Amino acid sequence: MSTLSRLLSLSPKLLVQIVSYLPFKDIISCEASCRHLSGVVKNSFLLKYLKEAGRTGVYDPIDPGFTVPERLEKLHSWEKSWENLDIPDTSTRIAFDLDLWSPLIGSLHNGHLIVTDADPVAYAYFDISSLPNALALRSIERGNTLVKNGALHAFAFADEYDLVVIVSTGKLATTENLSYGLDPQPPTILLNVHMLTLSKSTVHPLAKNPHLDISLKSRFILGCTLDAQLRRSPPDTYFPQVTFLSEDTLILVQREGNALELCQITIGDTLSLETHCVLVLPALQQGISCVMVECQGDQIVALHDIRLRSHRLPFMSDPTATVLCFTLGFRQVVGGFDYLRSVSFWVRRSSLYEYATRGGNRTYSWDAWGPSVTRWTDWEHGLAPCRPGGSRSALFPLLIEVGIGNPIVVRDFHPERVRRAIARSKGSSWNENRLKVVTESSKIEKGDEFLNDIVSSLPYCEVTSEKRYGYHEVLIDDERVVGITVRVSPISKT
Repeated sequence: MSTLSRLLSLSPKLLVQIVSYLPFKDIISCEASCRHLSGVVKNSFLLKYLKEAGRTGVYDPIDPGFTVPERLEKLHSWEKSWENLDIPDTSTRIAFDLDLWSPLIGSLHNGHLIVTDADPVAYAYFDISSLPNALALRSIERGNTLVKNGALHAFAFADEYDLVVIVSTGKLATTENLSYGLDPQPPTILLNVHMLTLSKSTVHPLAKNPHLDISLKSRFILGCTLDAQLRRSPPDTYFPQVTFLSEDTLILVQREGNALELCQITIGDTLSLETHCVLVLPALQQGISCVMVECQGDQIVALHDIRLRSHRLPFMSDPTATVLCFTLGFRQVVGGFDYLRSVSFWVRRSSLYEYATRGGNRTYSWDAWGPSVTRWTDWEHGLAPCRPGGSRSALFPLLIEVGIGNPIVVRDFHPERVRRAIARSKGSSWNENRLKVVTESSKIEKGDEFLNDIVSSLPYCEVTSEKRYGYHEVLIDDERVVGITVRVSPISKT
């Protein structure tokens, strides 16, 4: 008896259990392979749901708590809510007591709303997933001041482990001469690394000490304790921006090379950083250089570490389809005023990771890698991208119309949702005024900064809310749209 014959001789119930472990595209392939398997798939509510979940771009580990019909109903309701962007009114307000003039950074992940304050280094945390739809004003005092004399360098958290890691820079000093063929007496930066519980700011069980002091010389892009430096580089080789593609693969942004450098942390006798490839960004005009690079996106979570926290949904957006948003800043002087001109582009993490796995330390020109896998936007058009949530990214006007506010715009770069939207756009019930699919290329024209036009064509769906809001920033995750408004509280005089 052949392997296929033995497989088909199994009971339908056992076949359903086996096929349910396959990716949704393989389930579709099984359905099309023969009449017997086609009947097994079509007669299984579970397999039909898994196909629908895959086409909608969500991941469901099939944990207990919801029946298959309940999962399907919630999936359709969730999809419709995002397509309509119908944000219900709520009286829930959360006030963070933070200094207005300090750099304010907000993030939303799995219902955790976190606002960090850079000077002094502190953060405020709230689990909004536990909030009802209507609640009186909740006030959160600024979190524990973690570093009194220093600046925030990096902030990362893993709500799956109630863990927050905060890296801050201390005072600069000088060290003895080191003959590396570089400048003598390079400055030394003291990094304070804190490993704390996210919810209580107490010492995390994973940390042996509440914080760890590490001295790094400026020529080292990354380092760790003792003498194990990952890489030795001249000063100003890279921007102070490190983004992880996976647990051991990261992105460095070259200053002079104007490129993304994809590297892997390798473990041998010593730790090292191996360059897999270099992706060159669009060419700049002669004498022009980027002065600021920022990258935002959801943090990497391996599938085996995912813990669904939602009380309402049995699924989450596919964690392998997240996007990163890079923002490049250029200094301009217009009419005697100095200002920062910004452009941004989105790229799927998986696209970058594919180049990283090719290895070979190859350099790819912009035309060879960039136009088809990125989507660029110019802030001078009036819309600024907010921090992405999964494969979605909200945009909000830089100027708020007084009295009436502005609509919220959300772009979704998930490939399955784009394909699904393209198919549905051909139907008679399609509402193009609310939801549109963009597959054609867009262009940022060459000018003071860029040598050539930037053409990009990463497809996306875009939905615009009917209502208008007076928010200064918008954060999103799978279930929520959170608007942030900065208000000035009166200062009491004594």
